[in-house]
Amino acid sequence: ESEETIRRMNEGLELRVRERTSQLEAANAELKSTLEQLTRAHKQLVESEKMASLGGLVAGVAHEINTPVGIGVTAASHLEAKTQEILGEYRAGGLKRARLEEYLGVCDESTRMILSNLKRAAELIRSFKQVAVDRSTEERRSFKLHGYLDEVLLSLRPHLKKTEHAVTIDCDPELTMDSYPGALSQIITNLVMNSLMHAFDPGEAGRIGISAELTEGQVRLIYVDNGKGIAAEHLDKIFEPFYTTRRGRGGTGLGLHILYNLVTQQLHGTVRCESAPGQGTTFTLLLPQGGREHT
Repeated sequence: ESEETIRRMNEGLELRVRERTSQLEAANAELKSTLEQLTRAHKQLVESEKMASLGGLVAGVAHEINTPVGIGVTAASHLEAKTQEILGEYRAGGLKRARLEEYLGVCDESTRMILSNLKRAAELIRSFKQVAVDRSTEERRSFKLHGYLDEVLLSLRPHLKKTEHAVTIDCDPELTMDSYPGALSQIITNLVMNSLMHAFDPGEAGRIGISAELTEGQVRLIYVDNGKGIAAEHLDKIFEPFYTTRRGRGGTGLGLHILYNLVTQQLHGTVRCESAPGQGTTFTLLLPQGGREHT
C-alpha cells in the first residue's frame, strides 16, 4: 500500500511538473514574442527619429534656398525690364550715352547679385545633397573631417540662423577619416540640436565648439557648449532611450540614444559626457580613424 501510495504521488508530481513546465514554456514563448515586438518597435521608432531628423533638414534647407533663389529671380527680372527699355530706345534711335552708362551699371550690379545668390544656393544644395546621401546610404568612404563638419553645419544653418550662437571648428584641414560620414553627420546634428533645445534659453547668445585631433590612430572629437549644463541626477541617464527632461515640449528622448548607438555600434568608438549645472556640457568621442567594417 505504501509503495502504491508513493507511486501515485510520483505520478501526480510528474503530471504537475509537466503541466508547470508547459505553462512556463508558454509564458516564455509569450515573453519572447513580446520582447521581439518591443525590439522591432524600438528599431522603428529610432528609424522614424532618424527620418524625422532628415525631414527637418530637407525642410530647413528648402526654406533657406528660397531666399537666394528669390533674390536671383528678382534681380534677373529687373535686368530683363531694363534691357527691354534700352532695346526700345536703341531701336527708336534715341539711346543716349548717359542712359547706356546707367544700364551698364544696372547690368553689373544685377549680374553680381544673381551670381552671388546662385553660388549661395548651389553651395547649400551641394552640402545638403552630400549629407542627405550619406545619411540614407550609410556607405563607408574617405573624407576630410574639417570640410565635412563644415558641410554638416551649413546644412544646419536654417536652425542656427534663428539664434545668436557662435559655432567654431578647430581641426586640421588635412585630417582624413575612412569611415561612415552619414553616421558622423547624424551625431553632429543630434549634438547641435540637443544644445539648441536644452542648453540655452531663448535669445541667449551661446558658444558651441567642435574640435578634433588625431591621437594614436584614433580621432578625438570634442563637442562643447557653454550652456546651462546637466544636473547630476540626469547625467547618467542621457543615453537611455526615451529619457528626456522636455517631455511634451519637443523632446523625444531618442537623440542622444541614437548618437550612442551610432558611436559604439556603427563607428566602433566610445563617447562620454561631462557636465555640471551652469558649467556647460562636453561630449568626448574617440573614433577609429580608419573605421571598421560592420560585424
